Amino acid sequence: MQDQSLITDAVRALVGRRAVLEPQTVTRRAVQKAMDLYLGHQRGAPEVGEPAPGFVLAALELGNDVEEFPQLLPNSMLISNEWQWERRLIVGETLRSESIVADISERFGGRFGYNITVRREIVLTGADGAVAARSVNTLMYYDPKNARGGEEE
Repeated sequence: MQDQSLITDAVRALVGRRAVLEPQTVTRRAVQKAMDLYLGHQRGAPEVGEPAPGFVLAALELGNDVEEFPQLLPNSMLISNEWQWERRLIVGETLRSESIVADISERFGGRFGYNITVRREIVLTGADGAVAARSVNTLMYYDPKNARGGEEE
């Protein structure tokens, strides 16, 4: 069982780190994919210049080019994913994209044994520089050998 922290000063220094990512364009194709996923094949996507449904964030490639977190533990699992909107997204607009490591914490014990959680925000800003939306996810890093029973989860 892990009894010492793996969160070093170097790892703590990652909190607040920002990385500019590839711009994201709210395309009709992305909107249609999201609509098919959440609504089924009911209707066509809005035209360029029209508001897109908020769940289009599911179809954008948010964070695919994010720098990986150091491999401190062998396994990871998505434990939380949330979206936040400051305004409607518009079909055809291109948004600037930035990743921020918002928080790093650890836990000793529990079902997964020692684990590290990392909360990362992808912030999307419009041409005016104002925040349009955020995609926030929390990943848990763990070692199955430290879990209750010491087996793979």
